[in-house]
Amino acid sequence: MNKSKTNTLDIIALSSSLICAIHCAIFPILLSFSSLSSLYILNNPIIEWVFISLGIVFLLTSLWPSYKTIHHKTKPLNMALLGFAFIAIGRLHFTHLWEVSNTVIGTTLLAIAHYANWKLLRIAAKQNH
Repeated sequence: MNKSKTNTLDIIALSSSLICAIHCAIFPILLSFSSLSSLYILNNPIIEWVFISLGIVFLLTSLWPSYKTIHHKTKPLNMALLGFAFIAIGRLHFTHLWEVSNTVIGTTLLAIAHYANWKLLRIAAKQNH
């Protein structure tokens, strides 16, 4: 996979992780306003699983190939795996606060992992020119 495509995937992945974190953190607050209660449809497990699936796809199409073929640094992969661990722990549904806190931490770690990967790709590109 070429570097520009991997850079683009990292930007998309970083954005989707941040959107997921914002969705999980802000959504309960929005629902508390009665005029916005029609937004409850967005509180759907399918939406959550779509974001989790996208995270896995981006891990396999961006972080892993970058590690294997370009920078050989495990930091982005380790951060992403830790992020997925927090998301998995959040899925245990002990309390709503438990789920939201762990999911926001996990998705933020995923965003940071893609940012770190993007930075490593930029450094590798500069070293090759």
